[in-house]
Amino acid sequence: MRKWIALAGLVIASLCLPDAVSAQVRNGMTWSKSSHNAQFSTDTVGCNGCDAYAGETSCAQALPVLCLYADGAPNPGVPVNFYNGWARGFVYLTPPVVGSTLGSLANANALCAANFGPGYRMAEFHDGQGGWGWQAYGNVSGAGRFWVFINDQPANCWN
Repeated sequence: MRKWIALAGLVIASLCLPDAVSAQVRNGMTWSKSSHNAQFSTDTVGCNGCDAYAGETSCAQALPVLCLYADGAPNPGVPVNFYNGWARGFVYLTPPVVGSTLGSLANANALCAANFGPGYRMAEFHDGQGGWGWQAYGNVSGAGRFWVFINDQPANCWN
């Protein structure tokens, strides 16, 4: 929206300032934990109401980041399919971070590595070789949602 500013009797018409009313808060995609399999020490995580195309959670919120260490771990025997695959690794959650502060996938990956060690990175929508959900070794909190990225849609806080 163009704003008109009077300065010492002069009118400046070419200055464009953002209109606070029209400013939009970006959304990012989040997932949650569906279940824990104590027999195999695995978690099932997934979309569970997410918006994988535009994000459903305000990037102004502070949520943990789901981190994955995909070391090629073999499936211990959990049933898998396209919508609930095996991510071949281990998951952990960072402390909560405001989504808009992630800034980029590289920053999110660095956050995971700083919290859990080399090789940990932000978990991705397709890590289970399909989409919408997958399983990995771990026992993350099931108390809420967490940031996960998607590599082929603009549903991340940094898009």
